[in-house]
Amino acid sequence: MEAVRQVSLKFLVLMLAIGLNGVVVARVGYTLGYYNDNETSTENTLEAGSVDFSLGISGWQATTTAVSMPPGDIVKKEVVIDPQDSNPFQYFATSTNFTGDSDFCTGLNVVATLEGDEMYNGPATGLLTATTIVPDSWEFTYTTGVNDFQNKICDFNIDLNGWQERHDYPTYENGGFSDTEKVSNHLASWGFRINKVYYDVADDRGEEGLNEWVEIYNQTNTALDISDWQICDNTSCDTLPTTPLIPALKYAVIVATSTTVSNLLPSYWYLPSEVTLININSKIGGGLANDGDRLILKRPDGVAVDEMNWQDDTGVWNPGVPNAAEGNVLARVPSGLDTDSPSDWQELVPPSVDLVYPDEGGSYTWYWTYSYTIEWDADNNNGDDSDLDISIFFVKDVNHDNVISMGDTAHTIVESTDNDGAFAWTVPSGFLGYIWIHLVAIGPENPMLNSGTVSGRIYDPPPIFIGPEGVIPLELSAEENASSTPAIISTSSEEAIEIVPLEDETATSTEVLVEETATSTEEVLEEATSTEAVIEEEVVSGEVVSEEVVEEVVLKEVVVEEVASQPSPEATVGEAETEEPALPPEPEPVVVEEATVEPAPTE
Repeated sequence: MEAVRQVSLKFLVLMLAIGLNGVVVARVGYTLGYYNDNETSTENTLEAGSVDFSLGISGWQATTTAVSMPPGDIVKKEVVIDPQDSNPFQYFATSTNFTGDSDFCTGLNVVATLEGDEMYNGPATGLLTATTIVPDSWEFTYTTGVNDFQNKICDFNIDLNGWQERHDYPTYENGGFSDTEKVSNHLASWGFRINKVYYDVADDRGEEGLNEWVEIYNQTNTALDISDWQICDNTSCDTLPTTPLIPALKYAVIVATSTTVSNLLPSYWYLPSEVTLININSKIGGGLANDGDRLILKRPDGVAVDEMNWQDDTGVWNPGVPNAAEGNVLARVPSGLDTDSPSDWQELVPPSVDLVYPDEGGSYTWYWTYSYTIEWDADNNNGDDSDLDISIFFVKDVNHDNVISMGDTAHTIVESTDNDGAFAWTVPSGFLGYIWIHLVAIGPENPMLNSGTVSGRIYDPPPIFIGPEGVIPLELSAEENASSTPAIISTSSEEAIEIVPLEDETATSTEVLVEETATSTEEVLEEATSTEAVIEEEVVSGEVVSEEVVEEVVLKEVVVEEVASQPSPEATVGEAETEEPALPPEPEPVVVEEATVEPAPTE
């Protein structure tokens, strides 16, 4: 059995080997081959189309109206739609995102036209046009109508919303491909504007920080209140104190100290009557920097109504307004011009002024009720000299300290006159002491752009000479007049006036008795009579020969009596109380014997 099993197993193994070999042999003559190839196409884009357009937006026309809108004026902006390569689209215009003063925004009216066809006319807050497929030129025109707004602002957008025409989508919100382009708008009413800034102080105009100033201009036709507004630089703000209303088309000046600007002397700048003074008693902001700073004018609620910057500061414009040289002023020219750009501002140079008569270094005597011609030379450093206005004042030495000081009073000779170099003035009576002439040259449309000068002191007495009626005496120096020496005036055929001291005069008379008693403000010549005096003068070959024929001259007593120990009311109305001037010793009566008078030489 064992043998059979082994034989069977061997047979099985043999058969398996034969079968496998048969299979292998059967496959001889066949070869299996496999090939692989990948092809790639790059930078391919599949696009279904889009809506994409752009806008060409003009500036405001007129720019000044856009940021300073008065009643009735209009301002417009043009918008051109460029479809570029967009799929066909439809669109409409609407106003959005209103901020600022709601009453002003609501009061704005807009007319929207497309290629001249009116698409909307009504309140700007309700702008909504019909849908159109015309991608062309729009014009939006704004006005406040008869409404008069002051110091108001309004910011808003005009949105142009477009969406695809294909598939007839009914609305923009569900319109497939779409695009929105915006037109930003800033409109402001007229009101207060920063008009001038003096930040680089000249040595003869005070100190940096303390004597800087800022001028504000009221553009409107209504007096406006600036109390509790704020003036700021790039570091801090100052609140303005309670202030009188600023009249229409007039000015206010903000200062840090009262020594900067005044209509009295001493001060560094003259304060014209049309300018309201606002003293904040501290530096403006942190003090205005010469190398770059900014100014912001804010309403009491903190809304900025106007702002500007210069040189290195870029907080408003970049670049800012160019720098002004030391002593010069940055100014809007003309006053109130506002296009919201640095080009609104110019550098101005204060006028140059010189007193010719009475000059700054002289010493004079001008008598009550007599006329004198004030002469000057004033140059306008920004234009024609004839554009300057001249104001002339006289200062009374009320406290009699012989210098201009606190307590002295200034009085108007002429508020505004042409810059023609001369002005005749009659000295008023009633004040005995020193006066000074203060002359100010003021630039056109720029009352704070001024320069002044002061004469030497002028002694201001009543006329105390004896002479022919209507003859004006020659001037005495203040020192000569202070001696109160009486004088006699004699005339030649050419009406030249010679003042001869009494002690040097030789006269033919029976007796001259002068009894002089001084009063503080007034002297009265009580009585002077004579029988007859005849003076005949002949002019021969250019020489003057004086022949006096005196039959009889009797001069009764000339007595100057005291009227009152105090100034008369008529002489001191409106004036501060004055001290009595020092008086010369009372002279003894002088008796002069009759003698022949030698002819006085003439030139």
